Amino acid sequence: MLRLIIAYANLSIKKHINPFEKLILCILPLIIVSYSKSFIPLLLNIMIFLILHIRAKNPLSMVFKFTFAVFLFAAFSSITFIFDYGLKNSMVIWLKSINGGLCASYLSLTTPMEHIFYVLSRKEGLRDICDIAKSMERFIILLQDEYYTMNNAMRARGGFVSLKLKIINSGKLAALLFMNTLHRWKEIKDGINSRGYRGSMNYSNIEFDFSISRIFIMVTYFIVLTLVVMICN
Repeated sequence: MLRLIIAYANLSIKKHINPFEKLILCILPLIIVSYSKSFIPLLLNIMIFLILHIRAKNPLSMVFKFTFAVFLFAAFSSITFIFDYGLKNSMVIWLKSINGGLCASYLSLTTPMEHIFYVLSRKEGLRDICDIAKSMERFIILLQDEYYTMNNAMRARGGFVSLKLKIINSGKLAALLFMNTLHRWKEIKDGINSRGYRGSMNYSNIEFDFSISRIFIMVTYFIVLTLVVMICN
């Protein structure tokens, strides 16, 4: 799935917009609505981000899959809240999880990590951090490839045909993946430590589109959203 997200981000029609604009657009609403105790600000932000997803032509199936996974985790984690704080407060938490999933998926599907690393690497003190982050991105992709390889091999041999085999082989798969993680991380850590100089990774020169009108619209929306939160609370 990570490779698919990276591919969609690199093909997005919004990828040339300055990454900081999209970071602000996705993070600030989350902070603002986190203070909300009402449905209205959350539903407003959810509607806005659905429109943004449609305008960006993001794959809605992936957006809903990502958002549903976040919602499912929040729903199971907050089941006991229904008895302690009531159904209304629990529904607010669920809406916040949906809101967070939509914001995070918009940023992921429209902003390649390479662009964020490139912008941050312009600062001398952040180049080393960007190199490590870039190495970690490759590290996660390698782990994902190993997971799919081992999972497909087990399935081909009938390793998940019964509940007992699913439990046993899932444990074996997790253990093998953990051992491979330790081996892979040692290799990548040695590679990072043996570079000998800062900023060794190459980042292609990218020209981003920066718009004052977009900033003005975002600031206006943040003010309106803040006012809605204050009124509804």
